[in-house]
Order: sequence, then structure tokens, then C-alpha cells
Amino acid sequence: MLDNNYLFFVGISYLFIGALDLLHTLTFTGMNIIVSPVYYANQFWVATRLLEALTFVAGFWFLNSRKKLNADLIFLSYLVISILILLSILYWHIFPLCFIEGSGQTKFKIYAEYIIIAILFLAGYLLYNKRSQFSESVVKLLTISLIFTILSEFCFTLYISNYSLINELGHYAKLVAFFMIYKANIETGFIRPTSLIFKNLKDNEEKYRTLAENLPGLILRFDQHFNCIYANLAVTKFSQNTPTEINNADSRHLELPKTLKDTLNLTLLQANSTGRIQETNISLKKEGLNYIYSVQAIPEYHTHTENKTYLVICHDITKQKNTEQQLQDLNATKDKFFSIIAHDLKNPFTSLLSFSQLIYKNAEKLSVEKIQHMAFRMNETAKNAYSLLENLLNWSRVQTGLLKPHPEFIDIADLLDQAKSTGGSMAIPKGIDIRISQLTSSTVFADRQMVGTIFRNIISNSVKFSYPNSYIIIKAENISSYIQFSIQDAGIGIEDVNQDLILKMDSNFSTLGTADEKGTGLGLVLCKEFVELNGGKLWLESKFGFGTTFYFTLPLN
Repeated sequence: MLDNNYLFFVGISYLFIGALDLLHTLTFTGMNIIVSPVYYANQFWVATRLLEALTFVAGFWFLNSRKKLNADLIFLSYLVISILILLSILYWHIFPLCFIEGSGQTKFKIYAEYIIIAILFLAGYLLYNKRSQFSESVVKLLTISLIFTILSEFCFTLYISNYSLINELGHYAKLVAFFMIYKANIETGFIRPTSLIFKNLKDNEEKYRTLAENLPGLILRFDQHFNCIYANLAVTKFSQNTPTEINNADSRHLELPKTLKDTLNLTLLQANSTGRIQETNISLKKEGLNYIYSVQAIPEYHTHTENKTYLVICHDITKQKNTEQQLQDLNATKDKFFSIIAHDLKNPFTSLLSFSQLIYKNAEKLSVEKIQHMAFRMNETAKNAYSLLENLLNWSRVQTGLLKPHPEFIDIADLLDQAKSTGGSMAIPKGIDIRISQLTSSTVFADRQMVGTIFRNIISNSVKFSYPNSYIIIKAENISSYIQFSIQDAGIGIEDVNQDLILKMDSNFSTLGTADEKGTGLGLVLCKEFVELNGGKLWLESKFGFGTTFYFTLPLN
């Protein structure tokens, strides 16, 4: 029954150590049982003490083993060793002499005793290091046994006659050592078994309790009436001034957030009705931030009682959910990317091929006006394709991290003039007037190429959705440590439900302009990426039927 492998091993070995000690007694010269000029008793003593000392040390080898030792194998091993010792002394006569009448102990005997003492000291050292794996009383008893065994061996290095006082004292010390081994193994293991047999069980219980207390996730246990009977330290994250251990406390007294309590009650009811593990996710707001928790309710059954208990585990999965959302966004981005390549980038070339083929095959039949019209359409298509391709390449470089901003100080007046000049060529065909309302004469600290792309795409978008002969106003205002730019048009505007979609890569939202111009929805997404790369932010305000204003900020320095 012993779960301590050391005591289990030593307990079996002492059957044979005791048997060899009995032979030491029976072969003693004064017993007149085995009469011989050779002092067998001294030989049995040395052999037995060496076996005993090595047993003390070898036992620690098995102490940390999780497997139960094979009692039969230990028994047979010690049986073979004991028979070999017996035969080497009484039959083969090959065991070294230990005592010679008239001269006393041999050098082998004295040196062997010192070696035995050294091994016993090693056993004492190992016992001190491993003392936590024994009960306190067992450690004391084993230590006393080792001390008296060492004293006994020391006495046997000094005597000259087998009948001397020092020899007698050595035997008394040996009796005490044996008695302590009896107290440590036999009495503790049979008369007072609880503290020894179940020590490891208690240690494991304490170990797992400590583990549960310090886990970052919330662990609760409920009885069959859904009263909370245990909560670990993580409960303090949800409820202030809540005790670490809760005994027979109703869950309403835990002061948990209402959302969590309602979820726990519902999940426990489902676990009770189905008898199966129930899982759900909840969203909680703490310190202004949203957290997502996974809740598991696990029904527990016990063989000794019909009452059920329920283990509830809540752990924070906010990072996992955020990562999952990021993966979904990346997947949507990938789908959008291939959609643009497969459709939007292909269509312009289809148009170019069609018009060029018409001109090639019918150049002599077509009028100059018709050819000019086709050439104009081809030019518009080529420019749109080029703009799309440029945006696509820039966006892909941003996604892969290859495109990084190289900020510099840019004069705002020059920046707005350049934006007006770039947008003018797009606005002239529709008769749209681009106006500049500069309210600051400062500079911004940003990447010049990226800022140019931002203006070009937003102005192009404004021109597309503006009515002919309307206007576009570009503004620059100094606000704190930022310059706020705005581009306002008087076009068709954007419905409220679609305003968030136009800045998302995965929305696939795109509408025709006032002159049936087509777009990909990539330009504004790229603008948002570029603004954020330069330390600003982009947003819009729009009223359907009354135009749209895009805002973005760039840092002063």
C-alpha cells in the first residue's frame, strides 16, 4: 500500500538484511552452531552492513519514480544477492577474512567499515535533500537510524576482541538503528498508515489547489442548487473585495457583472438538463475596453453521492478573437485583391482591345470624329487602368511592408496648388471648379508621394460623384499639433448605411459616378492606409443628395 517508493524498497530489502544479520548471530563463535576457525560472523557483518548502506543510497534512485516498483523483482534480486553472500562465505570461502584470532581485525575489515560509513553519510545527505518527500516523523526516524548505524560502524573499526566493550556498544547502537527502521517503516506503515500512505495524495491536492488558485482564468464550482462553493483568485478581476475561497455562498453574493451572472445561470441550466459540457462566449466591458471570455460549464458526477457539482471555467479569448478577426480581414483583403485583378483590371484591357480592333479593321470606313471619339474613350480607359494599377501596386507594397513613409517638411501652399493642378485635368471635362481655402501658412511633416496620392484619389472620387458645373473646395486648417485637410464636393452624397463601407477593403462597395464613371473602391482604402502610415487619420461626413466632405489630418512635426 505504500506510495513512497523509498520506504517500499527499503522495507523489502530489510527482510534479507535481517536474515543475513541472523546468520551473523548464528555463526558467532560463542553460539557453537557453525564451528570453524574462520570468523564467519565478522564476514557476515561486513557484507550485511555494506548491503544495508548501499540500499539506503539506492532507494533514493526510485524515490521520484511515478511508477510503482515491482516487489517481486526487488525480492528476487535481494534473494540472489543474499544467496551469493551466503555461498561466498560458507561454501566457496572466497569472501575476504575480517578477523584473525590473536591479531584482531584485518585491514580489509577496517577499510570496509570506513567505506560503509562514507556511504551512510551520503545516504544522510540525500535524505536531507529529499526530506520534503517524507513525513516529518519518518525523516527523524530515518536520520536517527543512520546516525546510530554510523556510530555502530565506527565502534567496529576500534575493537580488538569480539568480546570487548566497544564491540558490545556497537551492537547496542545497531539495535537502536534497527528499532528506528522498524518505527519508520513497519509501525508508520501499518499502525499509523494515513500520514505516510496518503502523503503524496495530500501533496498533490495542495499542488493542484495552488495551481487552480493562480491560474489567470476564472474557475468556479457550483453545487446542485447552483450555489457557488469555490472561486479562485481570478474572481477578483471581476468582483472587488471577494474572498479567495467561498464556502456555501450563493452566486448572487459574488458581485459579478450582470452579463456574466446571467450567462452562468443559463449555461448551468443547460448543463444540468443535457448532462453535457456547455460552452458559450460573452463580451464584457472593463475599464472602457471590450473583452471576450469563453465560458465552459462541466457537469461533475461523484460515485459516493447522487448530488451533482458543476465546474465553470472562464478564460480570456480576446486576443484569439482579435487574431481571428484579423485573419478574416486578411482573407477578405486577399479576396478583394484577386477580385480586382480578375475583374476590374481585366475590364479596361477588354475595352482597349475592342476599340483598337475596331479602328484597326475599319480605319478607312470610320469618320475622323468617330476615330477621335474612340481614341478619347481609349485614353480615358488607359488612364483609369493606369491609376488602378498604380493604386493596386502601392496598396500591395503597404500590405507587405515594403512601402514605408519617408517624411519631410512640405509647404502647405505648394501642396494645395499641386493638388488643384492634378485634379484640374480631371475636373475640366465636367466643368467643375476646384477652389482652395487655405487657413494656415504652416508646413506638414509627411511623405510627399503618399500625400500626393491621397489628394489625387480623393479629388478624383469627388469629381466622379460631383454634378457637372459644380465645385470642389479644398481646405487646410491648423488644429493643435495637426493640420486638418478637407475636400468638399456638392455631389450626390453617400447614404448613411454605406458611409462605413467605402473605407473597408472587404466591402466590395462601389457605385457609378454622375457620368457613369466606374471605380474599384480601392482608392479610398489606399488613402486611409497612407494617412495612418503618416501618423494621421481619415474620416468623412456626407448627406445623401447634398455632397460629401472627406477629412484627414497630418502632423506638423
